[in-house]
Amino acid sequence: MGWSTVAVIVAVTVLWLVLVQVTSCSDAAPGEGTSSCETGPVLGVAGTWIAGATGAATVAVAVWQIVRATRPAKPVDG
Repeated sequence: MGWSTVAVIVAVTVLWLVLVQVTSCSDAAPGEGTSSCETGPVLGVAGTWIAGATGAATVAVAVWQIVRATRPAKPVDG
């Protein structure tokens, strides 16, 4: 598996984890108040930050490895 594949898989996975929201609703008993719903990220706020930072670092390393592999080697004069 090449670095470009790693970068794409990590980027897609992290974007999905960061962008997908879940909704949780609490229904009140009839005549006993109001129902409420909350929406938030799948992993929670802290998990989303951790996944985003880890994913960004992984993609950065993959891009760096791709750049290193495509640069021509410098000749050694000796």
